[in-house]
Amino acid sequence: MMLRSAVFACTFWPVFALYLIIAYPITFFQTMRFAMKFVYKPMARYLTFCLKYITKIDYEIKNLKLLNDILQETNIIIGCNHQSTWETFIFPLILDNFSTVIKKELLNIPIASIYFKKLDCIPVDRSSPVSAIRNLIKFGKRSIQNDRSILIFPNGTRSSVDLVVEFKSGIFALYKSLNIPVIPVNVTSGKFWARRSFLKKPGTIILDFKEPILPGLNKDKFFKKFESSLYETNL
Repeated sequence: MMLRSAVFACTFWPVFALYLIIAYPITFFQTMRFAMKFVYKPMARYLTFCLKYITKIDYEIKNLKLLNDILQETNIIIGCNHQSTWETFIFPLILDNFSTVIKKELLNIPIASIYFKKLDCIPVDRSSPVSAIRNLIKFGKRSIQNDRSILIFPNGTRSSVDLVVEFKSGIFALYKSLNIPVIPVNVTSGKFWARRSFLKKPGTIILDFKEPILPGLNKDKFFKKFESSLYETNL
């Protein structure tokens, strides 16, 4: 396991960094769709390839038809629990047009920051909750106006697979202000690629899309339904 994890680290991350640098001059002058198609998606495919054939980590997506059916009718908010770096890469292989809520500090990373901006990510300042909610709603409305769904990790940060973290209020702020459905998504990536862990454990990551939560609930009812739906199956 240690050897496979080391080979993965030497195989994926240097290529990822080099690809970002090489693609940077071209991407700077291109659109979001270009960055998604020629930067984000290829690197997501490369990640899943390296994980599968080097570390023996595969993945399975459940209820994808449920997601595709609702996307035929409306844009949505996708609320996914956050356990690993894996889920920050996988969604471009599922969605074509979406904005991701990220922490504002990521915009300080050289080169990578241009990709976050180009991909129309929504930055939030976690040190200022009031300002964070205000910007979240502002940029969230812009994303919906541009026909994009929104991906948010309501845990706020990666957490241990056995730790139930209180959800931040940002997802409810989006739900209430945008008046669109929220789809809870349960991921089990932390079982195989744990937070701050070098080791990659063989197995199959499950990404499970749940029934949408339709607009109209108050805060208490929303979070109760979101949490019960997210963890209704012990994967």
